[in-house]
Amino acid sequence: MGFINPFQIYSKEENTITNNILLLLSNLYRINPKIYELFINSILPENINYQVIPVFTQQKSQKEGGIIDGHIQTKATKIIIETKVTGLDNTKKLINYCKNENPSETNILIHISHSTFDEATIKSINQKIGIYNFNFVSITFSELISSLQEIADEYPFNEELCRLSKDFYYYCSSMGLIKNVFRIVPCNKSFELNKKYRLYFQPEFRGYSNHQFTGIYTAKEVKYIGKVNKVFLAELTKEGTLITKKISGNGEITSEEENRIINTIRAFPEIYGYGDISKGHIFFLFDDNDFCPTKFKKLTSRGLRKNKYYELKSLLNIENIENSSTLEIAEKLNDITW
Repeated sequence: MGFINPFQIYSKEENTITNNILLLLSNLYRINPKIYELFINSILPENINYQVIPVFTQQKSQKEGGIIDGHIQTKATKIIIETKVTGLDNTKKLINYCKNENPSETNILIHISHSTFDEATIKSINQKIGIYNFNFVSITFSELISSLQEIADEYPFNEELCRLSKDFYYYCSSMGLIKNVFRIVPCNKSFELNKKYRLYFQPEFRGYSNHQFTGIYTAKEVKYIGKVNKVFLAELTKEGTLITKKISGNGEITSEEENRIINTIRAFPEIYGYGDISKGHIFFLFDDNDFCPTKFKKLTSRGLRKNKYYELKSLLNIENIENSSTLEIAEKLNDITW
């Protein structure tokens, strides 16, 4: 079936993923063609300039025939998208795709997977498809999501765009297309509580997807990173009894963890001056050796208004990120900015 269907109709996983990527792109274009253009260019190298917006020119000069009063031009572009859930596609197959297409003014072949081709292979593919006027780009699902989030950050008041970015992230996370997820959460007055009791809390209704690491952010900097150990929905009764419901994690809650949650709930009104988190809140708990200081600075304009997600393997360019300790990750975050 050739058209983009808003409902999952494919049995093959890669076909479903491709359909949803096309659905994402078509929704971006529907929201705003300029946003769609910015997003596509964000995943392309600088030497490729993708244009979808018509160029309006007055008094355009020509080599012959005089000066045109008004001129409108849209660049003809063709994009081929190939998705691979695991591993990388056969390069011969990718080259053959370009052979079978009638070239336009701009032609791009985008390969999306968990990993990317090495630089030598990318260069080789580009040399072979260059005769067909094609450019090859290899990106990961996490890079696709990061680019989408950066575009959404540029338009913080476009609610539909922000919701689309969030929904697509949840989809990729639930499908296992991204792993080692680093969720940055903005904290203000609650920062000292997060730091003191090694946890993060949020209202239950806000929702979240499973993630491995949490970044505690304030004053344009992630100051702590914690590896999520356990997640509980907690309620502190008037009698002082803590009632918890386990959401995820290994093992049941310990008395030490209960005390950390109780102390946070009791201290919250004093810190904020108002409010009650004694019920309807989720608590993310970090072990002592998996809650480390860091300085992951935000250099882009404006502060962080909502959660932001990174895939650590892509962010830090570490192949064996699974074998890295939280301290090692925290130290590497010191060396980069966002």
